[in-house]
Amino acid sequence: MKKIRLQAHRGVSTEAPENTLAAFQMAVDQGYSIIELDTKYTKDGVCVVLHDPTLNRTCRLPGGDVIADEVNINDITLAEALTFDAGIAMDARFTGEKIPTFAQMLDFFKKNNIACKVDNVWESFTPEQKDDFIELVKNSDAKSKIGFSCQNLENLKRVVKEVPECEIHWDGALDDEILENVKKIAKNHRLTFWIRFDNKTTSWSKFPYATPELCDKVRKFGEIGVWILSTNEELDKTVSEFKPDAIETTGAIKPRMIEK
Repeated sequence: MKKIRLQAHRGVSTEAPENTLAAFQMAVDQGYSIIELDTKYTKDGVCVVLHDPTLNRTCRLPGGDVIADEVNINDITLAEALTFDAGIAMDARFTGEKIPTFAQMLDFFKKNNIACKVDNVWESFTPEQKDDFIELVKNSDAKSKIGFSCQNLENLKRVVKEVPECEIHWDGALDDEILENVKKIAKNHRLTFWIRFDNKTTSWSKFPYATPELCDKVRKFGEIGVWILSTNEELDKTVSEFKPDAIETTGAIKPRMIEK
């Protein structure tokens, strides 16, 4: 029996507001091994945890009213962002949840001894934002808990060099040349190659879906992660056919020991 690492996509986002401390704490309490999150920057240069470029889908005005006009996180300061409610849109019991800063989350991961996978959206930051983002990790006590998702080899080279304690998650192409290069660059870092499960949730991705043949090829270069699963049927297929080291779920699948 070996434990497959279960990754909570935006926290336990089936039961709590995505990318909030409530969803992340739930992941800790339920025993997940990794928390996946998304990062953005405010107008005044603060890194926050948010998936969409706008607040409208996940946030509400105080009291719960829908935000009438589009509000882009890049166009407002952190102080302005914190005036919005990031919990009530999902359920009234989460009223008062705020958009967390990435600095807050670094403290959270250290305190709770849980790993983090940062979505590869960080690769699209401006050069200044990218510098700041990497410095935040380098200067934190949680750097050994942080995993960088990459699709770009130059970005991979940078984080391997600047954050030697970090974990590497490759979310990009999986052709033979790429696999060789990623393995070579990652060196002694823990390395997971993520392959999508063929379902509606992942259908937007341009990358190939998991097959036994693809997983057998890729695991010669590192660990295998499969995303995103929502049903027991998907879990059973993944465990029996793909033999993964990690699985990502929005929270529908709970941590448990699974024989590989």
